[in-house]
Amino acid sequence: MTEQLILHSYDASPFTQKTLRMLGLKGLSWSWVEMPMILPKPDLVALTGGYRGTPVLQIGADIFVDNQRIAMELEKRFPEPSLFPFGNQGLGQAMVIWANAFFRAGLHMAIGLQSADWPEEFLADRKALFDDLDFDAISAEIDQARSQLCALAGQLNSQLSDGRLFLEGDKPSLADIHAFSVPWFARPAMPEVNELLQPFIHLPAWEARIAELGEGQREPVPAAQAHAVAKSSVSKTRAGVDSNEAQGLKVGQSVMVEPDDARRGSVAGTIVTASPNEIAIRHENDSVGEVVVHFPRLGYRVTPS
Repeated sequence: MTEQLILHSYDASPFTQKTLRMLGLKGLSWSWVEMPMILPKPDLVALTGGYRGTPVLQIGADIFVDNQRIAMELEKRFPEPSLFPFGNQGLGQAMVIWANAFFRAGLHMAIGLQSADWPEEFLADRKALFDDLDFDAISAEIDQARSQLCALAGQLNSQLSDGRLFLEGDKPSLADIHAFSVPWFARPAMPEVNELLQPFIHLPAWEARIAELGEGQREPVPAAQAHAVAKSSVSKTRAGVDSNEAQGLKVGQSVMVEPDDARRGSVAGTIVTASPNEIAIRHENDSVGEVVVHFPRLGYRVTPS
């Protein structure tokens, strides 16, 4: 019997939109717990042990953080239609680095053009989340953000210029999903972006094709129901660490895991699995019982505690 997919997210996030397109491509049914856009997020952090970002996918007592890890879990459980129809799994995974640069260009434009009008609570939350950014300095360097957005959009346009429907060929892939989220949020939010992207004539039809993937079938559920599912479930994760583990980590070792690019929250626990592309740690509290939280290794820091 297939376990219930529960997505914890909010729709305004471009990161959420990536998972929605994955679910749409695979035609999946799933339950949805809406999380707040800003802190506090008590229901989410009870589940993750401290991570505040969106999206988070829950399957029983296994909690998957970040679109990198979510993509691989969905592909393992639901291999067809594939997120890698041309077999380029490594390329699709690596695309996340390119996509993060694209997102940062869009984020810098949003800060430069819009942050003065953001509600005070939202602005304070985003300043704390992206504490590596000087919001005032970004506003003074908006031309750099424009140039980076156009450089990256131009690469997409070049890839599509031979008439192909999607970035890798005639079928959509994870590469398309990673790239799509930036024009998805930037075009409606910033009219200037539409002017900047106007020369890239192959993008609009491609964006429409990715949007048409949809999101599968969504059913809203309360957070308490998701917590009850976690508490009544047992993680299906098998313990084990690769023999050549880069940091020398061991099963049962106490560690802290946190993103290295933003303050999305740190999670403390004991190691269940560690490999080049995953770190999973055990976490427990009264609300959700014992769960295993899965992170990608790329972009995350693991610190022994």
